[in-house]
Amino acid sequence: MNERIARLALLTGGILFSLCVIEAASRFLYPVSVNVKNITLDGQPVADWITPGIQYRQIFSEYDAVTTITEKGHRVPKVESNPDVVFLGDSFTFGWGLSDGETFESLYCEARKYVCANLGVPGTGTEEQVDRLQEFLNRWGWRPREVKLFIMAMTASFSAGNDLADNFWYEQVLKERSQNKAHALGNWTAPQPEQPSVGVLERLVNTREFFLKHSNLVRIGKYFWGPWLRSGLDPGLDQARLKRALELTHMQLVRFDEMSKQYGFTYRIYLVHPVQDFLQGSYPDTFSQLSKISPAPIRDTAPLFKGNPERFYYRYDGHINKEGSRRIADFLVSEER
Repeated sequence: MNERIARLALLTGGILFSLCVIEAASRFLYPVSVNVKNITLDGQPVADWITPGIQYRQIFSEYDAVTTITEKGHRVPKVESNPDVVFLGDSFTFGWGLSDGETFESLYCEARKYVCANLGVPGTGTEEQVDRLQEFLNRWGWRPREVKLFIMAMTASFSAGNDLADNFWYEQVLKERSQNKAHALGNWTAPQPEQPSVGVLERLVNTREFFLKHSNLVRIGKYFWGPWLRSGLDPGLDQARLKRALELTHMQLVRFDEMSKQYGFTYRIYLVHPVQDFLQGSYPDTFSQLSKISPAPIRDTAPLFKGNPERFYYRYDGHINKEGSRRIADFLVSEER
C-alpha cells in the first residue's frame, strides 16, 4: 500500500514538474498577453478608454490598434459641428482591437461621405448607452439625422460583453448604490427581493479568468481555439434572469424611441452576435427574443457571419476583427443603395 502511494506521489510529482517546465518554456517561446494594454504613443499607460483628446494603442497578441479620442470625448470620426449619423453601442461599436480607420463607422462614413460620431463605449449596456447619447445631444446641441444603435447580445447565456447581461447587472449596481446612500443618510430601506443566484456551473466557468491570468499554456489554448472553448464553456442562463434582462432592455429601447421623437432623429437598431451564439446555434432565438421587445424592427447581422463565423472574430478576446468590421460597413452601405 505504501509502495503504491509512493509511486502515485512520484508520478504526480513528475507530471507537475513537466507541466512547470512546459509552462516556463511556453512563456519564453510563445508568450500570449494576459489582457489588452492601452498605452499612449510614447508608452505611458492609459487608465480610461475615452479620455478626451487622447491617442493611444490597444496592444494585444492579436492586434496593435491606434485609437484616437476626440476633444469631445468620443472615438473618431471627429465632429466639428453637427453629425449626420451617430453610432451607439458597446465595445463592438467602439472598435475594440481595431485601428481608427478599421472600425465599421469609419469605413461606412468614408464610403457615404457622412459626418459621423462613434459614441460606443466598452463595457456598457443599453441604459448607459442611451444616457450617453442624451448627454451628447444636450451638451453639444447635436441634432443628427439618424442614430444607429448596435446591440451585442445572446439569449442562451450571460457571456462577457453581452448587453443583456450588462443591463441586468447595471440594475443591481444602481440598487446597491441607492441602498448605500439611504443607509448613509439614516434612511434605510428594505433590501430588494433577492435575484436568482448564479449556478454552480457558471461559478466554475467564471474561474477561467484565474487560470488565464496565471498560465500561459491556458492562454495559448484560448488563442488557438478561443471560439470553440468560448462556446463549449458558456454556461446556460436561467429564465428568471433572462426575463428581467429583456424587460430592462425593452424599457431602454422604448426610451430610445421616445428620444428620437423629442430630438427629431430617425433610428435603426442592429443586432450583433458573439461568436458562441453561432457555434451553439442559438442566434435565431436571440433575434426572435429581441425582436419581441423592440418598438422598431431589428436588423440582424447574423447572415454576414453565420457561414464561417470564427473567421470574423478575434480568437482570443472574441471581438470582431478587421474582416468582420468590413462586412458590417459594407452591409450598412448596401442598405442605402
